[in-house]
Amino acid sequence: MTSRKQQYLRSIEKFSHLKLLVIGDLMLDKYIQGSVSRLSPEAPVPVVKVLKKEDRIGGAGNVAANLAALNCNVSLAGICGEDENGRAIQEMLTQRSIKCEILFTPSKPTTVKTRIIAQHQQVVRVDEEDTHPFSEKMQHELLKNLYQSHKNFDGIILSDYKKGLLTPDFIQNIITRFPDIPVIVDPKGHDFTKYQSATVIKPNWKEFKTAINNPDLKIDKIATEARKMVAQLGLKGIIITLGEQGVFVLDEAGKEKLLPTIARDVFDVSGAGDTFIAAFTAGLLATGDWIFASSLANIASGIVVGKVGTAVVNRQELLDNLHFYY
Repeated sequence: MTSRKQQYLRSIEKFSHLKLLVIGDLMLDKYIQGSVSRLSPEAPVPVVKVLKKEDRIGGAGNVAANLAALNCNVSLAGICGEDENGRAIQEMLTQRSIKCEILFTPSKPTTVKTRIIAQHQQVVRVDEEDTHPFSEKMQHELLKNLYQSHKNFDGIILSDYKKGLLTPDFIQNIITRFPDIPVIVDPKGHDFTKYQSATVIKPNWKEFKTAINNPDLKIDKIATEARKMVAQLGLKGIIITLGEQGVFVLDEAGKEKLLPTIARDVFDVSGAGDTFIAAFTAGLLATGDWIFASSLANIASGIVVGKVGTAVVNRQELLDNLHFYY
């Protein structure tokens, strides 16, 4: 067994000792799967014959579910609508032994994404959502509950889907209130200043180019722009996922590396970012090695894109797939 593989195995064993808190936007992912054999006589669109319906946890809940699948001890905080979909999310989280700090509000519905899939291809997605910020009263109540129930977390993940919870004030409240705990952010939007002083942020390539207002940025210039962002935001480092071009890592020591993507069959990229941030955070907190944690996350996201829909990667799947990298 190579020393690198031994490092993977040792770090994965440490996951069960980690206590992690995920805070972010909660949503329910609904899947309607079926078959298509004809076009509608009413319009030039396919007619899907429904064969199966399934609900899955989306958004920040999917990050928490991935951490739980890796044997981490996970708590999840967020706000849902006071409705059937919100209750369904809480029930699914409880079934996965994820501790919930969820508030329910009648003022906004739970975000729902419904995907219609036929022959393993997504035909259409229907979103039901209200992305206006939650009231300051609700945000303050959630913050108060988190402060009071603080249980010496090893790390915090902020999972931002721009659905109304992670406002600039809310994010800064978390970062300043827990100054000794690493805060890892999966960002969204064009203004990353709201993540000031976080430990690390993990945008994808498109999000990074949007944030620096340079849609034509080339890969060979990424290090320069990444260092600028780290300095401007007071981060310790940054991870940028580049799709088929790999993953760029700039760690807290200023070391940079471009990790290649291993060619795998890609069925669905939805939720791959959730899997990446979960595996990266677990790997980083278990070892302190940014490059190693990014490599581990690269393996995990390579597995999950081979699955249909929002999915998780568990500890055994990671172990079973290590041979692809040696």
